[in-house]
Amino acid sequence: MTEPTTTKRNKGELVLAVLLAALGVYLLVDAGAIAVPGSTNTLGPRFFPYLVGGLTVVTGAFLALRVLRGDRAPSDDSEDVDPDAPTDWRAVAVIAVAFLAHALLINVIGWPLAVALMFAAVAWALGAVGIVRPFLIGLAVGCIAWIVFVKALNVALPGGTVLEFVTSWF
Repeated sequence: MTEPTTTKRNKGELVLAVLLAALGVYLLVDAGAIAVPGSTNTLGPRFFPYLVGGLTVVTGAFLALRVLRGDRAPSDDSEDVDPDAPTDWRAVAVIAVAFLAHALLINVIGWPLAVALMFAAVAWALGAVGIVRPFLIGLAVGCIAWIVFVKALNVALPGGTVLEFVTSWF
């Protein structure tokens, strides 16, 4: 364990810890809704969601406890970050809206395009110059990931009309 570098509490770190614990609670509650076949004599489909949810709650609780105690992780020598700088709430808001928009747009415009828009918005919020380059990078990564998941792993991700037509031959 590291020694506390200051007794000042960082509200951003505490918010992150609470949100992480809340995400874990959501995962635990949502895992309970997974249908279990009556003939299952193994761990079943709820085991890993319960495990991940439980570990997420415990991690969020421990992080919150450490923040409340005043602990802070030591910064790397090469890290160009001011640990005492206030949280950039504008960037946090843009990223939150980008994730919400991504979730709402997946079925409308397809997964790759929704990923590209989210990637571009997050890159812009974090200080990227321009938006076209991050959008194109996000689109390329989104298309590659979609092809791997849908075509190779048979995981259902909506691709949108154009992408599903173009990749229908393989």
